[in-house]
Parts: sequence; C-alpha cells; structure tokens
Amino acid sequence: MDQKVNQLLQEIDLARCRAQWSTAIELSKKYKKIKPQDSGKPQREDDVAVFMLLTICALVLDITICTEVDLIRLLKSTTDIEKRGWDVIHQHDSPQNIALLPVIDSSKVKHLIARLDFLNVDQNDQVDLSSTDNWQAQFSKILLARIYFESGQYDLALAALQNLALRVEDVETGYGLVLLVQARAIKGICLEKQNKPEAAIEAYEAAWQAVELQPQERGVMLSFWIEECLYRGCLLRLQLNHPVKDTLTMMRAYVQLVSSHWSPHWRMFRRWVIFKFYAEYLVKIYQNDTFIVAENNSLSNDAAAFEELATLMTLFRHLFTIITPHLPFESQSLYGISLSHIMMSSHDTIGWGEINQIRRVLQYLYQVKAVTFNNPTVSRYIFFTLLRLGSLEESKYALRAYLDLVGVPDFDQDILLDDVFLGSATEASDATHDPHEKDSATSIAPPLTTTTKAIAILNRLTELEDETINTVISVLLSGVYLYGHEEQNGKLAAYLSDMGLDLLLQSKHKAYWTEMYRARGCAYSLLASQCEDPDDRASHHQTALTSLQNAAEHNRACWKSFYALGLQQANMRDTHAAIVSIRRSIELNPHYAPSWHLLSLLYSCKRTDHLSLAAQTLEVGLQVAEKQQSSWSLGAIPVYSWTKGEVNANDVFEKSESLISMRMTQLALLEAKDGPESVIDQYQDLFTLYAQLTQQLGLLEVTSTSTTPIDFTSSGVSTSSTFQRPRRKSSISLIRRTSLTSIANSITGNGGSSSSSIKAIGRPRSSSVESKSSVKPPSLARRAESDTDDFSDDSSVSRQSSYSRRPKKQRQPTFKSIAQQQQEAAELKKRSLQLIDLGLARRIGTAAANPAKHNGSSSRSFFTNESSQGAVSLASMLTPSYSMGSLRSNSVSSRSSSVLLAGRTNVVTKDGLMVSTFHQHHQAFELRKKTHWHSLLVTLWLMSTKTFMKANLLDEANKALGEAEQLGLGDPNVWWHLGQLSIQVGDMISQKKKLSVDDTNAIREMKQVATDSFEKALILDPDHVPSQIAKAGILTSDLALGLLEQITLGLGWDSSEAWYQYAQVKKQQGDYDRVKSCLLYALELHDTEPIRHLSILPKFII
Repeated sequence: MDQKVNQLLQEIDLARCRAQWSTAIELSKKYKKIKPQDSGKPQREDDVAVFMLLTICALVLDITICTEVDLIRLLKSTTDIEKRGWDVIHQHDSPQNIALLPVIDSSKVKHLIARLDFLNVDQNDQVDLSSTDNWQAQFSKILLARIYFESGQYDLALAALQNLALRVEDVETGYGLVLLVQARAIKGICLEKQNKPEAAIEAYEAAWQAVELQPQERGVMLSFWIEECLYRGCLLRLQLNHPVKDTLTMMRAYVQLVSSHWSPHWRMFRRWVIFKFYAEYLVKIYQNDTFIVAENNSLSNDAAAFEELATLMTLFRHLFTIITPHLPFESQSLYGISLSHIMMSSHDTIGWGEINQIRRVLQYLYQVKAVTFNNPTVSRYIFFTLLRLGSLEESKYALRAYLDLVGVPDFDQDILLDDVFLGSATEASDATHDPHEKDSATSIAPPLTTTTKAIAILNRLTELEDETINTVISVLLSGVYLYGHEEQNGKLAAYLSDMGLDLLLQSKHKAYWTEMYRARGCAYSLLASQCEDPDDRASHHQTALTSLQNAAEHNRACWKSFYALGLQQANMRDTHAAIVSIRRSIELNPHYAPSWHLLSLLYSCKRTDHLSLAAQTLEVGLQVAEKQQSSWSLGAIPVYSWTKGEVNANDVFEKSESLISMRMTQLALLEAKDGPESVIDQYQDLFTLYAQLTQQLGLLEVTSTSTTPIDFTSSGVSTSSTFQRPRRKSSISLIRRTSLTSIANSITGNGGSSSSSIKAIGRPRSSSVESKSSVKPPSLARRAESDTDDFSDDSSVSRQSSYSRRPKKQRQPTFKSIAQQQQEAAELKKRSLQLIDLGLARRIGTAAANPAKHNGSSSRSFFTNESSQGAVSLASMLTPSYSMGSLRSNSVSSRSSSVLLAGRTNVVTKDGLMVSTFHQHHQAFELRKKTHWHSLLVTLWLMSTKTFMKANLLDEANKALGEAEQLGLGDPNVWWHLGQLSIQVGDMISQKKKLSVDDTNAIREMKQVATDSFEKALILDPDHVPSQIAKAGILTSDLALGLLEQITLGLGWDSSEAWYQYAQVKKQQGDYDRVKSCLLYALELHDTEPIRHLSILPKFII
C-alpha cells in the first residue's frame, strides 16, 4: 500500500508542476480516500495517533490543492496568463518601471484565507520537516503568501514568508522546488514594493541558484516563477548599475533558459524587453572595455563578445518572426525598425562576424522591409549590409532607393540622361569652412543642381523620424566610394560628393566636413583622369586640389586627407608639394604602406633624382606591408567594414595587392639604377610571393596533391598539379613544371586544358583566344577577325581568326575525359591564329643570333648552351606553366567581369564555365577581385617581358609575352608589348651593315606586325594611350599630327613621349614656337614622371 501511496503522491506532484489542476484535484481526492485506510483500523493508542496524523496530512494536501486551484481561477478571471500574448502589458517595461499584473480585490480572497487558518498554529522556524504534516504545512504557508500577494497585501505576504522553514537542500526537485522559487519571487516583489531593491535582487538570485543546481528540472510552474525572478532581477540590476559580472550572469541565465527550456511563444513581450536591454548592455560594456567572458568560455574578449551577441541576435530575429502575427500592422513596423536599430548599432560596435552572419541580417532586413512602407532607415541598413556582403550591383539599387526616399529620385538618371558634365561653379565656397550658400556643382540645368537636391533632402528630413543629416551624409560618402573606387565612375562619384557638400552647406552642419571634402577631392581627381576635354580636366583637377586642401586644413590630424592631397599634387606634377604632404601623412600614420610607396615614387622622379632614397623609402614601406599581412581568406569575412579594427576582405585584398605592387616598384628601381641584368634573378621571388598570396587569399582550391614550395633548381622538376601539361623544350633553358601550374588551374577551374607549346616558336602558345571560358561579343569578334588577316606569313597555313567565336557545338556544357579535352585543344590549336606568328620567332632568332655583329655592342644572352647548360632562363623562372588559358577578357567594357573563377563548389553553366555556387551576394566582389588579381599576374609577365627587351634577350621576352598572352589576351597592354617587341626586332635587323632582301622583307614584316598589334590594342581599348602613341610613331607626319593632337588634348595629356612626338611633327611643319613650348612641356612631364604610374596607388580610402 505504501508503494501505491507514494506513486499517487508523485502523480499529484507532477500534475501540479505541469499546472494540470483538474488532474491534481482528482488525484488528491483519491489520495484522501486511500490514506486513512493505509494502516487499517487502529488497535492501540499509538496507532490512533498515527491514524489521525495521516488523516490530517491528507486533509492539508487536499485543502492546499483546492485553494490553489480556486486562486488560479480568480486570477484567470482578471488576466488569463495561459493565453498567448498576455504579457503585452510588459512591452514598455524598463529598468525604472516594471509592470505588475492587476491585483485581485481582497474581499474575493477572504474565504481562501479562512481555509488556511490552521497555518496560524506554529509560526516558529524550528519545524521538523521529517513530518509529512509539517512539510505540507510549509507548502501551504507559501500558498497563503501568494494569496496575500495576488490581492495586493504585500506586507502580509512578506510576513507569511518570514519564518518559512524550507531550505534548498530540503526541496531539490518536484513541486517543492517550484514552491520554494515561488516564495522567493513573491518575497522579491514585495521587497520591491517596500523600496528595498537590493534585498529583492538577493531573493531573485537565491531563486536562480536553486534552479541552477537542478538543470534537469522542467515544468510550466517552475518556468513561470523563475522567469519572473530573472526578468525582474535583470532589470533591477540595470537600474542599480550593479557590477558587470553579476548583471551579465543573470542575463545569460535568462537567455540560457530561453534557448533550452522555454517555448518560443511563451512570454514573448517580456522576452523582447530583456533581449533589447541585454543587447544595449553588451554594446555599453564592450565600448567601456568592461566586458567579462563567461567562466566556461575560453575565447578572447572580442570573440566571446561577438559570439554572445550573435547568439542573442539569432534569438531576437526568431522572436520577431514569432511575435509579428500578434501585433497590429503599425506595431509590426515599429518592432521591426526597433530591432533593426539594435542589430545594426550592436554589430557596428562589436563586429559583424563572417559572411553567413551578415546574410542572416540582410534576410531579416528584407523581412522588415515587407512590413514597413518605404522606410528610408531600412533602405539605408540594407544598403550598408549589401556593401558588407560585396553585392555591388544590388548596393547601387539600394542607394538609389534610399535617395528616392529622402527626396532625391533617380539621381543617376538625371545626370546620365542630361549629359551634364560636372564642375564646381563657385569654388569660393570651398575656400572657407563657413557654411554659406554654394552654387550648383552642375550649373547648367537648374532642376539637376545638387543645391536643389540638398534643399529637397533637408525638406524631406523634417518628415522623417530616424533619418538625420549625419545618416544621409554617411550614405553619400559610401556612395562616393562605391561609384569611385569600385565602379570607377568619376562622374557619379563627383555628383554624389557635390550633393553631400551642398547638404552640409545648406544645413550649416558642423560634422563630416573633412570626410566630405576628402571624398569630393578623390572623386574629382578620378573624374579628371577620365576627362578628355582639356578645359574640363583642368577645372576638375583644381576642384580636387582645393577640396583636398580644405579637408587637410579642416583637420590637420587626419592622415588620410594628407595622403589624398599628396597623391593629387603628384598627379598634377607638383612633386615638391606632394612630398611635403605625404611626409605629413606618414608622420600622422606610419603604418599605411601606400604612403611610403607614394613617397618612394616621388623620389624616383628625375626632378628629385633620388633613386637610392626612393629604394630606402620603399624598403621601409615593404616592412610595414609585410607586418600587416594576415592569414584571412576573402571567402568568409565581410567585404567592407566601418567597425574599427574589424578585418574585411577589401582591406585584406588591397594590402596583398599593395605588397605585390611595392615589390614590382622595387625591381623597377633596381633596374633603373643597376640595369636590367641585375633584376632578372629576382623575378623568381616576386612570382613566388604572388603564388603564396594567391593561396593565402583563398583564390584557389586545394588539389588532391598538396602544393609544394616552388623549386627553381637547375635540374629538378616540381609538379603538383593534378593535370600536367607537356613540358616544353627550349634551346636556351630547361622549362620546368612548378606548383604554380596547380594554382593557375585552381583559379580558373581548368584542370588540364592548357595547350602545349609550339616547339618551332620556342615559346608558349595560347591554346586559343577562343578558349572555353572566353565569350566575345559577335561584333567585336567580326571586327577582330577582319583585322587579323594580315598576320599570316608565307610559311604559315591559312588560319582562323584569333577573335572568331568557337563553333556552337563546343559551347554545350558537356563533361569530357582529359584525353578528349586534350584532343579538342590540339584540333582547336591547329585552326587558331596565334598572337605572334612563326615569322616573328624566326626574326627574333635572326636578330639575336649575333647581336654584337648587328649593333656593335657587347650585349649578350645571359643563358647559353655553352656557358650554362644547367642554368635556368627567366622564362623558366617565371614558370611558363602558370597560364590560365580559360581566363580571357571580352572587351574593354567587360574586363572586370569576364572571368568566372572556381569557388567552393563548382558547377557547369550553360556556357560551359566552371563557376562557384558561393552565395551570389559575396560572389560579385569575389569574382571582381579574382579578376583584378589575375590581371596583376598579366602585369607581372609584361613587366618581365620589358626587362628582357631592355636586356636584348628577345627570345626570353617572346616566351614571357607568350605567358601574358595566355593569361590576358584581351588586355591591350599585351598587344602593345607585342608591337614594341616587333619594332625592337626590326630595329636590330636594320642595324646590320649589309641588308639582304630577306632582311628587308623581315623589317617590313615586323613593322606590319607592330602596326597590327597596336590596332588590335586600340580595338580592345580605343583610349589606350601607349598604343595611340606607338601607332602615331609609325604613321606619316600628316596622319600622326591629328592623332597626336587628339592624344595630347585627351587622356595622354601627361605623356612626355606624346608631347615629344607632337613637337617633332610640328618641327617638320616649321612651327618652331609650338615646337619649343611642346618640348619644354615634355621635359617638365619627363622630369616629374615617377618610375611607375601613380594609378597603381589607391585613390579612395574609407
């Protein structure tokens, strides 16, 4: 029978824990019937006492349960706490004001209090809890205290709990634990009402300690009371500004139970309040550097803070989804915007984490956008989030949507459709920082003036709650960077900067002057570099200079302004002023490597003529750049970041690019100082660095065979590519395979389609211009096809145009074996026209066979069969296998989008391209940067080509150019170098003392190759200044005059060579005054020209 009784008591306890009150009543009645018969009819006096005691115990339990059920029914008649969303009364709670449920009229609970009169006996705390009767009596005391509490009699409730004999160790499980937590919750609230918050917090803390010791305990009633304790405890700790550790402990406890114990739909509004203040508190203590990591967390402070924030934001976003259906439409908008504010400000302070986390934020913002009506704040948040993801196209649409909502509709269409060229009408306003009215930056059409736009924004801001001048300016600054840095659209960048400056002037705002002037200066500097009209260009340069001077004057401690000013002064050829500015920038921030790079380039000018100082300066910059290299890859981190100290992909990529660029400048300085022979051996290190950074940036896939360090020994051959191309043989050197092959194949997603070499040429050949991932516009293909007909010579068969499209059947996305792919490549190569025909290779061999005989010089080839049989030529060191034949540029307008690179998971598109299934938002930036990184490799090969040409190693130059051909056939610089190489070959042949008929034909042939090469470069880029100048050099004076006038007035205004050639043409015409002025200007340009073009330096800095 005892076993049956115990079983029944356990069922009663469980029913009460689960708030199953009807079941509890039925079970208590059954218990009351069973218990008196437990020992049968008493025979002795002692048995009678036991019988009476057991009867009383059963009666106490029954009375307690019935009274508790009646109380709950009364509470439900006032507020149904079982109804979802009842806690809406707490939606406006704060640490200073915590709502309570309405109390019951005390007259309605008198009969309940009367039932518990038996509790007035024995009020001391020396109670024997081994007695079941005493145990139940203690539980009934807690019920009595609750009746007083629910009826607003807080003093009586506190008195009823004063001598409670229950301890934590007495009630570790079941409903006893629930009643203990309930007692402490009631005690805490009563102490709050008595204005004793510290004592109340102690009661709440004691309740949590009891529950924390029993994590396995769950139940509706336990959750009911412990949530009350933690909810009020968190807010009270915030109100009293308790120590961070104590406050965080209680908040973490609340979130822990939300995640593991409580239903998502339970007490949603109270949960919203805690989440809100928890996030704000995290931001506060993180900013104050007082954040404390949880005891069981081994992460660093920053990582732990972000992890905590990310967990909270995940719960918060889920809560918004759950709570939305219970809100009216207007409240949905308010709640969504409120969480958006919290989320953006929290992440801006603590960090954004990896791309997946940012995508979740974007997904939420689109969800909020659906419940708000054209809210500009949400559009602003979406714009910045898209930028962080690197979704540049969508960012432009988001920018346009935001400006539409703040009073500037279709800003980009206005300026494009009306073709209004930018230029400040009143520079007087730029000369002062006093805000006064400024004329339009587009002074032609009044409806398009940025002043008008600024006034429209100010009028619109008066109607908006969350948007201010600061928020609009921050968007405009990011818009300038987006259009200027990423899109290279100087016109729109300058337009946005003018709009921002006008907004500051019209509003007489005091903030953001430095940033806006700097952005405006950079935008107009870019616009000037893209402007073909000389008058407009001069105006834009002056506007850029004035704006950057204002930025520097407004904040003399801003290194970014002095860097931008120095770069602009260098572009305007004011070398000495540029040196002063960049030195000041370095003084303010010596840790920005491009500043050292710029200073080194300025020292390399003829006017300063400090090559040694330039090299020393660059060495310091290289040390800075190398220290800043990180192990982050581009795939996981945010693309852009406005959070101080947060790693972002754009910064990582630019630092890597800067390091490569500085190494290239270092070789250029050494070559200028000691000659080309001194730098040949150092190209090996440069390409090794490129390979290492490629791996480090995550721009390739790890192949099944591990990539090994590059080995350039004279005899070994290092292979790590899964698919290897056949080795080439050269009369000069042994060409080896290196791990760079696998890198190239990984970047392109082309395992083994690179073509083998043509041995007769002695240099690498492109598999075809029309390789499988090259997609050319038909018009360009036809135009190029007609221009390549002159490339064939007598010894070569008639071949198809390099720019012709491949047959349609090869466009099908079919999977073929390696052997099939190689066979197709071989057949395709037979039909394709190579970049340089067989004749050029022969002419190079003829010209270089005895260079001393041709020109009387002592120049020699560095690597000959006799002197260095085991030596490695430059072409070998530069690893000719590092070719990406699948990477081709469509045209000038699509160079940045022509390369689709393999990502984490490869799929085949309808064009047969291996592309990444990496998320589309990040893919745009990733592919753009991969394309840019790939073009940097082309530049490396072209730089090595030029070095070989200077050293008269034309065969090696031919091979290096072949590698550039395979990597970037759509790059006009490749064709320009081909033309220069052809001219040099022709010149060497012409230096023979006696020319044969073959020599004459060869010279004519080389001139024709050069002409065709320059023409092809101009097909790819009609504004390619080096090709324009080169073409003018081989034209007759009458034809060259018009072209040179176009060059010098247009984008080639700063080319000393163009002005020199122009002077020579004018000299033939007898215009000596013009000749003098042109030569003086050419001399000035030559003296102020750095060893490498300033366009390699970053112009825009966030």
